[in-house]
Amino acid sequence: MIEPSSISVGDELPVFEREGSLHHWNRFAAVNDEFADHHMDDEAGRSEGFEASFIMEPLEHAYLHAMLRAWIGEEGRIVRCDIRLRSPLLRGRVLTAGGHVTAVQPGDDEVVVELEIWEVDDQGTRLVPGTATVALPAAPGAGSQ
Repeated sequence: MIEPSSISVGDELPVFEREGSLHHWNRFAAVNDEFADHHMDDEAGRSEGFEASFIMEPLEHAYLHAMLRAWIGEEGRIVRCDIRLRSPLLRGRVLTAGGHVTAVQPGDDEVVVELEIWEVDDQGTRLVPGTATVALPAAPGAGSQ
């Protein structure tokens, strides 16, 4: 977990990368019973106007949660994650998720951190813009003056 007292506006989050592969998508589909053809078959994706099959939106969202969780650790909590899906990750491309700190609000019990978050693919297509709020336990006595 990141040390809450070390967080500053402008800090970049460590990026999270994942290949858009049938292997990853098939595991997600198996757990969520989401075997729609456009997620599994390139021809079905092309018939819907895409260059290939494409990621499930809940999985694309889950990758942002995985990035946030890796940064805040198990002690932190994801308060809010608000995203806008602009374009899906296509099979064969690589998704990179990242973000930066836009505000830090120390409190007695926790430090609330506001973030701008995003996902892009390896061709520079902006897949998802968004914002998130996370909370981290404050060090004892950190919020008192």
